[in-house]
Amino acid sequence: MNSQQRVIWSVTPDQSQSPYIISTVNALRDRQWTVDSLSLRDLLTSKGQLVHIQWPEHVSRGPKLAKTWAKHARAVAIVAALKQRRHRVIVTAHNISPHKSSDPVDAWFRTQILNLAEAMVVLVPEHEVALRKLGQVAPGTTVHSIPHPIEGHIDIEFERERTTLLVLGHIHPYHRILEFVDLLITAGCTRPVEVVGSVGDPELVVALEQRANDHEWLTIRAGYVSDEDLQPILARTAAVVSLQSVPFNSGAPYFALPRALPMILSEGAQAKGLQAEEGPEWVFQISADETRFDLAELESWLGRDRTRPKLERYLAETVAEQHLEMYQFHLRR
Repeated sequence: MNSQQRVIWSVTPDQSQSPYIISTVNALRDRQWTVDSLSLRDLLTSKGQLVHIQWPEHVSRGPKLAKTWAKHARAVAIVAALKQRRHRVIVTAHNISPHKSSDPVDAWFRTQILNLAEAMVVLVPEHEVALRKLGQVAPGTTVHSIPHPIEGHIDIEFERERTTLLVLGHIHPYHRILEFVDLLITAGCTRPVEVVGSVGDPELVVALEQRANDHEWLTIRAGYVSDEDLQPILARTAAVVSLQSVPFNSGAPYFALPRALPMILSEGAQAKGLQAEEGPEWVFQISADETRFDLAELESWLGRDRTRPKLERYLAETVAEQHLEMYQFHLRR
């Protein structure tokens, strides 16, 4: 096998159901590239290949602290050894910081991996500046901007008028769901709001359910929701909400926009970039301190006319081609 047609990813579709992983890796494989997961066997491979780390803070978590230390140390040793064998190490910075408080073990591991990388991928160009300010770009690291992929245009038959605001994803404090609900309560909202997602924080779910008991427009669906069960929810959705505490890169727009669903996002570089690309009718920004929230302004925005968004640069095929250009660039160095 030509070593220039193989890349080692820290996680592959066999190990993760992340749409980012599945669509990107499958598109690379469609282009006759072999994508394998990181393993000790790679220490026996030929020199001069590629190692691409996704989500370094989650690559080797263990069930207990001691196990995590051991898994982190093993992963760092493998990557360091591969770099010694002239493998090119690339890291994708999905998050400017972890989605929850980073303990010293994860922080150490993330720093080690970032220092081993010769290249970094950012999903939003403006985030390179933020990462450099935080010291997460080691000297000499080349930074590439490659967007988060979508799976193509998806058509939905809407069975009725779309009125619902959908908060979709992990029910965790990081996503500021409770803050958003309280903001709507204070503003006097009566529009239907549905919170749908896996349980990341049981106490948060309880707090949300208490509010749902007092406000009939709020529905909480905590737990696994199948694609089949999600379809009628999407059919009544007017906009998808994603208000991360640190608005570095939300995957929600790449789920919502190909389904022709506008987005309510935390104010930040990603939201501003998408708003500039797709038009202000597709992205509504809410400030981190929520002091500038205006329910009447939101209702007016929801009523805007929209045409299908322009998503060609986010197609998995386009994203895969950009990955291949980056891989070939570093293999030639």
